[in-house]
Amino acid sequence: MHSPERSPTIRSLLGLKKYVIRYRYAIVFSFFLVVVTNVLLLISPKILKTVVDELGLAWRSAYDPTYVGTTFTISPERILFFALLIFGIALFAGILRFIQRRTIQGVARQMEFHLRADFFLHLQKLSAAYYDNVRTGDLMTRATSDLNAIRMVLSSAVMYTADAIVFFGLALTIMLRIDIGLTLVALLPYPVLALLIRFLGKRLHARYERIQEGFSTLNTKVQENLSGVRVVKAYTLEASEIEHFQALNREFVDRNHQQIRLMTFFFPIFRCLPGIGIVVLLWMGGLRVISEEMSLGDFVAFHAYLMMLIRPMITLGFIVNTFERGAASMGRMQAILDEKPEIFDGEQVKWRIKDIEGEIEFRDLNFAYPDGTPVLRGINLKIERGKTLAIVGGTGSGKSTLVNLIPRIRQAERGTVFVDGVDIQDIPLNVLRSSIGVVEQEPFLFSDYLRNNIAYGLETPDEEQIRAAAHTADLLEQIEEFPAGLDTFLGERGMTISGGQRQRSALARAIIIKPKILILDDAFANVDTQTEDTILSRLAEIMKDRTTILISHRISTVKDADHIVVLDEGSIVEGGTHEQLLEQNGIYAGIYETQLLQEELEKL
Repeated sequence: MHSPERSPTIRSLLGLKKYVIRYRYAIVFSFFLVVVTNVLLLISPKILKTVVDELGLAWRSAYDPTYVGTTFTISPERILFFALLIFGIALFAGILRFIQRRTIQGVARQMEFHLRADFFLHLQKLSAAYYDNVRTGDLMTRATSDLNAIRMVLSSAVMYTADAIVFFGLALTIMLRIDIGLTLVALLPYPVLALLIRFLGKRLHARYERIQEGFSTLNTKVQENLSGVRVVKAYTLEASEIEHFQALNREFVDRNHQQIRLMTFFFPIFRCLPGIGIVVLLWMGGLRVISEEMSLGDFVAFHAYLMMLIRPMITLGFIVNTFERGAASMGRMQAILDEKPEIFDGEQVKWRIKDIEGEIEFRDLNFAYPDGTPVLRGINLKIERGKTLAIVGGTGSGKSTLVNLIPRIRQAERGTVFVDGVDIQDIPLNVLRSSIGVVEQEPFLFSDYLRNNIAYGLETPDEEQIRAAAHTADLLEQIEEFPAGLDTFLGERGMTISGGQRQRSALARAIIIKPKILILDDAFANVDTQTEDTILSRLAEIMKDRTTILISHRISTVKDADHIVVLDEGSIVEGGTHEQLLEQNGIYAGIYETQLLQEELEKL
């Protein structure tokens, strides 16, 4: 037998199960306070019933000569006692409600903290290929707006729901004991409310998903425009971008209007339907009091309970609204959390490996992108420890893809890439990557101090290490000219310094960790040849103890490498030393002659 299919709301919110379990004791305590608070609140109408009945008896014994019964006169002291008792109960219930709300709100914030931390940790684990097809603005929306909607479920919605269920159950029990028939008639509108809630919930869920998707698109547009503001200004397309943003903004507002129209239609219904019970009570309850089938105290108490039931009914719209919004947001978060990292430490990992020496080997390597586009074909190459390999080739020949396979930024097939004779999939990721320094053509710098960017890979960097790395990268003299020196704060992506300074900062960041493997992927593209010669001469001492891979379009950069290979359409077509490749008179020699000619022309 198949279990009944869960609603989208329940399926989405089940993703919060582990966080609820973590704080189960605090949640149980809060629920206990909810029960105690509502029990206290439900005592007040019972006290009011006693007062009214005693006042009625006192009036009848004093002014009704035909009344034969117990003579009782309620005293002012007794009325004051009951008034103070009701006040005391309300005060104590208020204190308990404060503790309960503080507890559940605190728990919600803690759950939000753990969910955000888990989400960020999961994003760190996802492979680079995942980010090729995902929008940064969408991820930011899920980490902010969606997460806030989930927190509202964990705090307000859960609290109000528990409060409504407990109160409704206790009040209904008392009302049934007072008058079963009157209770059933007074509650006739509530099944209609249940059907409306079911109808409303399905539509709210779908609309909130569309709203959050629209918000993601809007965030993406803002993020891309801010990151590419120089391109927008260079092409004078500000007006076009503003118009496009306005269109997305209008669409987002329209989606919110659809949800608002739905809620504005249902909220008055949630308020009006319970009022029907009040009308029924005044008519039928009044007749019962007149016929003495119900005491005046019971009528007043019943009315008080029925009025108290209106409060949770009024909040019902808010509860449904919050739950559906939170469920839609949790579904979006869960879609990311369900993504499996392509690259991870498998069961075959040899955890005994704590360090690497740096020998690299490619064996019959073929690689294609997820869409099936072939990039590398039949690569067989060995780089001995401490040697320097240079890779030359045209744009799109596979140079960067090849070196990205070594730190497993991209995943090669098992049995094709080895370090120290061990398949890289058998080496713990942390060991492998912490032993590799990479400098890319377009390096990324954080919005932080320059010293922190250079020392990014070190746990406890010192001034001497930072300055030594900056000196090797031929950056120290320029840093000392900055007003704040190493404490210069870099803008987003380090755009407050020049392209050459960014590359040299990234180079200093790579060499400060003293990697066993150093990968320089066109790392001198933004510096002049004189600066390049200075850096290479300073790197020479470092490179002789490390396996180095140089990728460059300049022959001057690679000519002194121990071995040079030429990639063309993903295959190694030439290999040897600088002199050997010139003798082959192939692609490498052609590139060299072209660059010599360019240098001669520049001198003219």
